[in-house]
Amino acid sequence: MPGIAGIIRSAPYEGIEQDLHTMVHAMRHEPNYSGGQYVNRDLGLYVGWMSHSGSFADCMPLVSPKKDTLLIFQGENYLDSETRGLLRAAGKQADEHTAGYLVDLYDELGDVFLRHLNGWFCGLIADLRARRISLFNDRYGMGRIYFCEGEDEFLFASEAKSLLKIRPALRTIKLESLAEYLRFTCVTRNETLFRGISLLPPAASWEFEAGTISGRRRYFQFADWETQTPLSSDGFYEAFSATLSRTFPPYATSSGQAALSLTAGLDTRAIMASLRSHQLTLPCYTFDGPWGELFDVRAARRITKLYGQHFEVIRADQDFFKDFPAFAQQAVYISDGTQDAFAAHDVYLNRIARNIAPVRLTGKFGSEVVRVRKLVPTLRYRSDLLRPEVHSLVEALPPFPELRKHVHPLTRVVSEEIPWREFGRVSIEQSQLVLRTPYMDNELVKLMFQAPHRVRAAGDLQEQYVREKTPELTAIPTDLGRFVSDNRLIGAFGQASRWALFKAEYIYLYALPHWLTRVDRMLGKMRPEQIVSGRQKWEAYRIWLTSEIAESVRQMLLNRGAHFTDFFERKTVEEMVARHTAGTHNFLD
Repeated sequence: MPGIAGIIRSAPYEGIEQDLHTMVHAMRHEPNYSGGQYVNRDLGLYVGWMSHSGSFADCMPLVSPKKDTLLIFQGENYLDSETRGLLRAAGKQADEHTAGYLVDLYDELGDVFLRHLNGWFCGLIADLRARRISLFNDRYGMGRIYFCEGEDEFLFASEAKSLLKIRPALRTIKLESLAEYLRFTCVTRNETLFRGISLLPPAASWEFEAGTISGRRRYFQFADWETQTPLSSDGFYEAFSATLSRTFPPYATSSGQAALSLTAGLDTRAIMASLRSHQLTLPCYTFDGPWGELFDVRAARRITKLYGQHFEVIRADQDFFKDFPAFAQQAVYISDGTQDAFAAHDVYLNRIARNIAPVRLTGKFGSEVVRVRKLVPTLRYRSDLLRPEVHSLVEALPPFPELRKHVHPLTRVVSEEIPWREFGRVSIEQSQLVLRTPYMDNELVKLMFQAPHRVRAAGDLQEQYVREKTPELTAIPTDLGRFVSDNRLIGAFGQASRWALFKAEYIYLYALPHWLTRVDRMLGKMRPEQIVSGRQKWEAYRIWLTSEIAESVRQMLLNRGAHFTDFFERKTVEEMVARHTAGTHNFLD
């Protein structure tokens, strides 16, 4: 995955540059990446980077005209009008398709320039005149940086594996973090699965002098947004509409050819509406499974036909199943263990999507930012699955809503739930292409803190925006029944029935109880999965575990050399594998 990696220490050691090469090379997951390294022994800085070729940040390192500042940046940035004006006033011209202007922005503003950055990113500034190094990331923590702080060195990288490659002593699972992962499907706060490795907190700007840390500061606090004056419902919608129309189009027109990953939902429908209001057209595609066509595909085809846009369907077909073990291993490895084997399709589908366009524009996190949707579950496990020491740690953890429950709900979503739980999937997607979502644009997130709670809870903002900007799109219902009818009663019935079908499909594919699993098996020749599912969801891992990928799972989990027995009871795992692959039980979770 594109990112940075490096070593900061006061004195070098034999082989330090080879270690740097190893760290950087560990982040090369595709042959089309471009990268480089920079070494300054006087500063004690050894740093390298990886980029998607031709991307916004594929121009590193950046050096100031006076040769006294070096900036390494990975990720993307979206200029607002104020920052663009600051550059113009300084006589600087910003080419927004490349990161080159960032060093000019730093020269003009100093460290304050971090508050003017808008996107997901991480980076490093070497001030050669002041002999100071600054390590930073974005205000949400999506530009993740893992670090290990030793007595005489500071190791950092966008991927944990870069640290594990050169410091084998770090290859130890931290039981407390594993318990959180099992309970919440993520590790919380700034911890990781690995003992001795932590995460840089969001909006970090850590300074180093003479090879050691001299300051740990945050350049942004969400309290600045939480204390804004709330707007009225009408006033808020006017601001919301203007913000979407202003901020969304640049995500389609910035560096690199973009394609819209289109679904039937409101999140991408609102993106389409914002682009149409500016007469912008993108190629589109939709992901699909092996059973006919999802509602997403049918709706997306109608939308793109309406505007004469190029449209493709990307399917998880037999090629995916044939190479499932490799895709599963890549998903776990690329994400540093923050995603499981059932993210295998994210590698496969996004690799194909890259052939359509190197940039994927998506409506990801619209439901969480604009509406109210919680991401992090609280799971329980049977006592004979986990080793006693792990089970006791899992059971001691409170439900997720009780953790840091006094944090503002929106702050919790954008700076905790999304970066903690969703980073792994994002990292897999970003390993294959450049991923963009306008729903975490600073201007929009800042505005959402001014929304009356009932407005976010109602979830009508995007629907209203689509009706205003592109009324022709209201002839195509969404996946959950929006735009079914202008009649309130019929519309409510349409939404309720679609929601019921969605829940039924979810239960069938993921949460089917054991007794119904056996009924499903008995009806196997009738292909019930093609009747009950395939409308909203296609990721049928519960069923594939009994067919296409059953043997792969047996080889992984029944392997006598597998290390999972340090944490799980082998006998219980073997029983679960046997019963699930036989189709008599459902142990998907």
